[in-house]
Amino acid sequence: MTVCRTTGLTVEQQERWPFLYSHLSTDIEIPSLTNVDEQFIIEMDKEISKVLKKVGDGKAKSRESLTRHLTGLLQRRFQRNAKVQAFGSSVTGLSLGTGDLDLCLSFKREQPKKVLRKIAGLLREEGMMDIQQIPKAKIPIVKFTDSRSGLDVDISIENRLAIYNSKMLKGYAQDKRVREFILMIKYWASRRGINTAFEGTLSSYAWTLISIQHLQMTNPPVAPNRQKGGKQNLIEINGDSFDISNDASPFESKNQQTLASLLIAFFDRFATRWDWNEMVVSIRNGGPLNAEKKKWTHTGPLPLEIVTGQSKNRMEHIMPIEDPFDHEHDLSRVVKAEGAMTIQEELMRALHLLSQGNSWKDICAPVMEIDEEPEDFFHDLRSKNTDLLKQRVEEMKAEVVQVEERIHSLVTERQNSKELLDLLRGTLQETRNVKSNRQSILAELRPLSMKVQELRQTRDGINDRIAIPTKRIQQEMVRMFDSLTSEVDVFNTQSLGREKGDFSYFFELQAMYKASIESNQAHQEFIRLRREQNKEYKALKNTNSQEEDVLNRLIEKNPELKGINLHPKTVKEFQQNANKLQKSINIQYSNKHELKREIGRIEAWIRIASSKGNQRQRKDSKPRESRRQAPTVNINEVRERASTGGSFSLNELDALLSKGGLSGIESKEKTSTSSQSVRRKSGRKKSTYRVDPRQGRKRGKKQSRN
Repeated sequence: MTVCRTTGLTVEQQERWPFLYSHLSTDIEIPSLTNVDEQFIIEMDKEISKVLKKVGDGKAKSRESLTRHLTGLLQRRFQRNAKVQAFGSSVTGLSLGTGDLDLCLSFKREQPKKVLRKIAGLLREEGMMDIQQIPKAKIPIVKFTDSRSGLDVDISIENRLAIYNSKMLKGYAQDKRVREFILMIKYWASRRGINTAFEGTLSSYAWTLISIQHLQMTNPPVAPNRQKGGKQNLIEINGDSFDISNDASPFESKNQQTLASLLIAFFDRFATRWDWNEMVVSIRNGGPLNAEKKKWTHTGPLPLEIVTGQSKNRMEHIMPIEDPFDHEHDLSRVVKAEGAMTIQEELMRALHLLSQGNSWKDICAPVMEIDEEPEDFFHDLRSKNTDLLKQRVEEMKAEVVQVEERIHSLVTERQNSKELLDLLRGTLQETRNVKSNRQSILAELRPLSMKVQELRQTRDGINDRIAIPTKRIQQEMVRMFDSLTSEVDVFNTQSLGREKGDFSYFFELQAMYKASIESNQAHQEFIRLRREQNKEYKALKNTNSQEEDVLNRLIEKNPELKGINLHPKTVKEFQQNANKLQKSINIQYSNKHELKREIGRIEAWIRIASSKGNQRQRKDSKPRESRRQAPTVNINEVRERASTGGSFSLNELDALLSKGGLSGIESKEKTSTSSQSVRRKSGRKKSTYRVDPRQGRKRGKKQSRN
């Protein structure tokens, strides 16, 4: 593999970053913009105007509809504890139409992780696709795709700073030139593939801040600093304080530069004249901050060292961009080495193309093929036979009917599944009290059973050691006590050894008696606890009977529950089935939409083709042979009859008008006309226009005045 000795870049990397490679290897001069004259700027402005007409949020209505749907869904789930707010480009008016929908969900009591699980479950019930939870992020988030519109949606938790950011950017975008400039920079970055944070380049939000920074630094400035000079507006989020001051007052710029001029200056500034090692983009400052003073100086290896394998360490502050409210947040922390190289390459490429007189289209040429709508909407229909197209339309209409039938069937099935799911949930809810009682009984039974077992072991252990019952022990103790305490018979005296044995036996009886008493007490406690245990077992049995009665009653009211295992796992299975049905419904709706769209396109072409055919037929048609020739008209005779008030045919009138014959009878006609007019006026009632005081304007209604 051939590697450049100067840069360490491979041939593949040299081809990937040609302008940057040339700059690094040969120390080429900064491209000159002397060729950029007034005519070039005018032509570029015209080109940009055409692009701006195409650029727009074509999915704005879909976003609004989806926002309303999700807001209602989340508020019904969390009630007044939740507040839903949209933020991002869809709110600021800076959307290219390809961005996702960003929503912020704020709660008073709920914990974010717990909330994420609830939201994910709710979205699954709605049939959303590709649901992904990210609970460990700085801002917990749920990502998913709306199955109906295809929009990607991010629901973040307690992302309040983003709300304020969007509000401020919306204020900047109120200026038409500022908004259009930002849109063009985002358009360029999007088409050149350098606006995707998760791929290691800058986010669209970061490019917006860079654009505003440039407009703040023009002379005179095009964009103001909306965070300077006002009173602080501090808020606290998670223990941190943020100043969200935002001056929303109108700003009138004295700068008269066109969009083309501003864009050329942008690339000239950031391609080679902006020192990323020393300058931090900061729109709150209105100009760059010193990286060293902010302690955001670049640390770690250079991007070139990483892509060439010289280092594997992590970069810090490679292209520092300060968040306007969270001043410790550097938006370039997501930028990878290859991403930084690509961004710099694209800036230099744009500058080089401008210096060579290339168009805005060339500068924004897509890196990869983009599936765009063909310029000719009917390009594939022009060569087709109209009759075949009509036949195809009929076939597609029949397909639409079939799809609608499938949708109806699936919707009915899902509705039944949802109803059954609700019944299952309701059933489990009704049996929950019984199950709760059962759990409490079992909770009491466990220690009770352990105590009963302990008492049984104590009693049986004592009884194993004692050979005689308590009553017999007591009798023996009385006998031995009497024997030991009776008067001594001098003629029949016991030996000392026998007397010691009697005392020992007496003490043994005493110990046996004490143990026997303990055994009896343990036995009595055992009996008492067994009675309590039996009562608990009976109560437990009653709960089973109660549950069966509840289930039987519910099944009697709802026969569809018969044969279904009423268990939480069953509920989960039915929920999964409902989700699958919803996905199928969404697919069928999409098919129906595509079919109707195609039907409308084909029918539109048929109408156009038919209209063109009729026009050609009229042009190519010859005069009918059966048409009678107009008779010859004596213009003098016609004029004489007209002057005397005589009648004449349409042909004669046509001839009279074509020959200017009315001039000769004009005076007579005027006299006749004036006399008729006098007669009409004399018989007409006067009218006046009435002014309606409620409307404050003249009404067309007339009033007759006698």
